[in-house]
Amino acid sequence: MNPTDTIQAPALRSDQSLQQALHRLWTDHAIWTREYVVAAIAGSPDAGAAAGRLLRNQEDIGNAIVPLYGEEAGAALTGLLKQHILIAVDLVAAALAGDNELFAKQDAKWDRNAVDIAEFLGNANPNWDKRDVHDLLAQHLELTRAEVVARLTKDWTKDIAAFDDIMTELLTLSDALACGIMKQFSERFDDPTADDPAWGLRRAMNRLWSDHALWTRNFIVAGLAGADDAGPAAQRLLRNQEDIGNALVPFYGDQAGAGLTLQLKQHILIAAEMVEMVKHNQFGEPFQELEARWSQNAAHIAGYLNGMNPYWPLADVQDLLGQHLLLTLEEVRARFEEDWEADIRHFDDILTEILTMSAALSAGLVRQFPERFTPAGPNGRLPVPPEVTGGRLPEPPKSVRWAPKQATAGNGRSPEPRSVPVDGTEAPSAPAYRSPERSSQGGSEPGKRRVWRSTFRNAVFSNRAEARR
Repeated sequence: MNPTDTIQAPALRSDQSLQQALHRLWTDHAIWTREYVVAAIAGSPDAGAAAGRLLRNQEDIGNAIVPLYGEEAGAALTGLLKQHILIAVDLVAAALAGDNELFAKQDAKWDRNAVDIAEFLGNANPNWDKRDVHDLLAQHLELTRAEVVARLTKDWTKDIAAFDDIMTELLTLSDALACGIMKQFSERFDDPTADDPAWGLRRAMNRLWSDHALWTRNFIVAGLAGADDAGPAAQRLLRNQEDIGNALVPFYGDQAGAGLTLQLKQHILIAAEMVEMVKHNQFGEPFQELEARWSQNAAHIAGYLNGMNPYWPLADVQDLLGQHLLLTLEEVRARFEEDWEADIRHFDDILTEILTMSAALSAGLVRQFPERFTPAGPNGRLPVPPEVTGGRLPEPPKSVRWAPKQATAGNGRSPEPRSVPVDGTEAPSAPAYRSPERSSQGGSEPGKRRVWRSTFRNAVFSNRAEARR
């Protein structure tokens, strides 16, 4: 098997593109609802910005149905969804004020709004059964209430479990909506019942890497604020690294999964140290050393993955990881400087970029193991991979100083096209990295936004240039 010099992710069928587009919209709904809840309960100054981003998501969902149902229907759905959000804002405010009477009033209003949304959708599409849609929306409300209560009582275990359930439930709702659209407009979409195990793999990978982006952000938000849930968020994030490592075990074995988990956990632990130093406004030599270690760790992960799969070219994977690190650093900087608009923009770009990486990794698995992704039967289930024998596996690195082997990749990469809304408009591209403003070590002057000095960009691009030689 000859290594490839670029990552090639296959084009999606039209039914898969619809499912992916709706997944992104409802993932955004879950994430930005949580971001608002977290900020509002903490009394954080970014609560208004999070609410604004959440309201924009309702516009995105409404606009997504315009090509199918018209502008009037899109505007009506947007209005109903915005009511859903604004009632939730009042609900959180009542909970914070301890006003039980107002809370009960808003709660009942929230339930009625869910009935109205289900009624509207059922009238638009007979395949969206009103009772089923209402049941899904009611579950969403119940789980969100549980999340709010858990955060108010600082029960972080229940808080994390509630959000994980919210994400799963909203993706279920997303799939139900996509299924109804494909049934009503069957002439516009490929057959969604056609078996494609590779699509099942990609969906699973998307969830793992979306969790990575989300729980990284949760830790950053809590860590910079010195909030009580920083530790639990970090533990959930570390568990996500185990999930990603375990996902490769059926293909490469326990040793390979453990090795990847080790490298990913180092990635998180280095980032945690950096966040702690940023919180205390420390940007001297120790911080710059951490930046260099973070960049080196990305090179180690890229080398480790390339050692397992030649369809994960070293230079391309390192490029994807480097972009992820750069965008995350910009996100941390934006929160540090309390530039909420930039903070939101960078996280949106992080989620887009990490889903691009997820698609690339999925494509590499399908190309290396094509026999495992042939149709498995009418249920479309992914076959259980047999034991891997004779594969080439690197030893798990024993320290962060482990050096990746020489690259075999060529120039450039062909990233997976980003998710697009149902109306077919392009999702925004990630902006080019801008070097942070430079300042002397220490705090900022009163009345001015804090800025930091960074050598991270040079370290990352130096490693990427080395990989392409």
